[in-house]
Amino acid sequence: MDVLESLKWRSAIKRFDPEKKVNQEDLEELLEAANLAATSGGLQPFKMVVVGEGALKSQLAPHVYGQSQVKEAPHVLVFSVETNISEQTVDAFVARAAEVRGQGKESLIGFSDSMKMYISSMDADARIAWGKNQAYIALGTVLAVAAEKRIDTCPMEGFDAIQFQEILGLKSKKLMPVLILPVGYRSEEDVHSKEAKIRKKREDFVLELK
Repeated sequence: MDVLESLKWRSAIKRFDPEKKVNQEDLEELLEAANLAATSGGLQPFKMVVVGEGALKSQLAPHVYGQSQVKEAPHVLVFSVETNISEQTVDAFVARAAEVRGQGKESLIGFSDSMKMYISSMDADARIAWGKNQAYIALGTVLAVAAEKRIDTCPMEGFDAIQFQEILGLKSKKLMPVLILPVGYRSEEDVHSKEAKIRKKREDFVLELK
């Protein structure tokens, strides 16, 4: 399927059909897409929390400022930044790299020292902001893959992160929700997906320098 045509089809769905479910195989592909997304240094300083249908999703629904997506979509992906980003984050990556590639950790000392210096240059708030930027890269990857599979989504910042953190028990796991992505299939009542996509003209969007 053509990627650009899929992106033209994609819309931020406001009304989902609660009767149409996303099968587990497709959901796993979206999660794998998030896992394969580019991140700074490959460190992946966030986790994906999957909320399916049930009591937890019902508890989350009131904390999205009156929007219906969380209630109606069969799944909600919660991109959650690690609140304890530190040198140990780098150490975990190095250990995983040694495991996957079968190389000694000493071969990654230069990379490790560089990333640790970078992380240590940031205060706690800056580390969270950096982690959030990485989560947004993964979001874009998931949106593209979902569009190719004709699975509907709606990236959302309009939610009470503290309430989500509490309901999902994420504070003890040192995670803070930074964005959510309801996943499912559009309802016939979703009028926005039937309208023409509004984007800038190319000449207003692209600046070519020589």
